[in-house]
Amino acid sequence: MGKRGPSLQSTGRHPSDERGVALITVLLITAILVGLTTQILSSHNLVINQHQNTFEHAQALEYALGAEELVRQTLYDDAVNSGPNVDHLEEAWAQPVLPLDLGGVGVMQAYVIDLHRCFNLNNLADDAANPNFERLQRLTERLNISPNFADLIKDWVDADQSVSGLGAEDSAYQIKRPPHLAANQIMRDLSELNMLVDVNGQDIQTLSAQVCLVPDSQSKINVNTADAITLSLLDPAISVADAEAVAQQSRNYQNVTDFVSANPAFLSVQSELSVTSEYFLMRAQAQLSQSRVSLTSLFRRDSSNGQVRLLQRDFGKPFRANTDSDSDSI
Repeated sequence: MGKRGPSLQSTGRHPSDERGVALITVLLITAILVGLTTQILSSHNLVINQHQNTFEHAQALEYALGAEELVRQTLYDDAVNSGPNVDHLEEAWAQPVLPLDLGGVGVMQAYVIDLHRCFNLNNLADDAANPNFERLQRLTERLNISPNFADLIKDWVDADQSVSGLGAEDSAYQIKRPPHLAANQIMRDLSELNMLVDVNGQDIQTLSAQVCLVPDSQSKINVNTADAITLSLLDPAISVADAEAVAQQSRNYQNVTDFVSANPAFLSVQSELSVTSEYFLMRAQAQLSQSRVSLTSLFRRDSSNGQVRLLQRDFGKPFRANTDSDSDSI
């Protein structure tokens, strides 16, 4: 008899076993492919989201820069059309851009602050007769904050090394950690208040809401835009009631003489008043989906020709809603 092939009994394997192994192999391959596909799709979606966020941020940035350019043009148009000799709160630059819908994809807000409406801390840098120092002292008393604030700020911005009352110069700052020196020049940003010795955050926040910074130690107060607390600081003889009465008026004085004639309490400080402004601060915020850009820009307008120059641009300050008592730094 011829040879016979191996029987099922001799191999011990059944066709159904081979089919089971094949099925498991197919399932394993499928699982691996599904896992790889899921990972690829996840990475792809992450890349898409990153590009979308980048695109939305770029759009928000362009809207904020557009607001900046609009403010620049509005300030220039105001000087050309209305004249640079008078600024008041009924002019176009002083009207806020209310939350503006950006075609259903976002919101834009912006407003401008006249930096001659509030007390300029940098006026203490050139204050031989100390009137501005005394004004700052009155302000700290009314705000119920540390009485040494005025001395510390005066020593920080003046050019000498003479300690004023409860103030501090280089020797006090050199023992701090990390050590540093007094600036002995005008402030560039209100955040410098955090570098003063022996002050607390709450006092800094309270004071910052009531003062301004402009890069000028001889700035004047615009009586058409100044708030009540600033007007009341100018002289001890000016009562809070007098200042509030002025601030509540719709003011459009064409010159300081007319203002003093209508408000004789301000006669003694007439030389420190103005009806025009040179420095302006814009705050803007654009939000598209999850992307948000806040921009703070400082402008100087030349009174001789109305030209507006951007002095500083800051993307680090959070946007704050406009209020009647709002003040800020450059």
